[in-house]
Amino acid sequence: MSTTSTDDTRTLTELEGHVMRAIQTKDLEAIKSLTTEDFIYRGADGAEMNRDAFVVGIAEIPGHITSVEAEKMKAHVFGDTGVLAGIQRSHLRMTDGSEVTDRVYFTDVWQRRDGKWLMVFAHSSPVPPNDVQTSETASPQ
Repeated sequence: MSTTSTDDTRTLTELEGHVMRAIQTKDLEAIKSLTTEDFIYRGADGAEMNRDAFVVGIAEIPGHITSVEAEKMKAHVFGDTGVLAGIQRSHLRMTDGSEVTDRVYFTDVWQRRDGKWLMVFAHSSPVPPNDVQTSETASPQ
């Protein structure tokens, strides 16, 4: 069955939402089910980790993640490859009761394998503090 790019874009956007909810709830099985066995995560420092290390990293996020959301996300589909990019904003409540907001630029690459979309690669880098203020005060595009 073939789908249109619009259908694929909608599907990928929904899947990205599932990933963010899985990160928020630290649902490690869901993260595994949404990523390939050969998944690679690359951080801002250039270090790469495989799926198992990525899942462990999520499990070890300190405190309670109260929300994970995407801002200014765009999806692009190129045949059986989809690329989603934007800003991921996470709110955390630390064990001492303090609140932390983390914002990173993200790019996630999805691939359709055997008819199912799975994330094969993810990259993130911190949003510089001056970009946070600029994007929060900027007019909608």
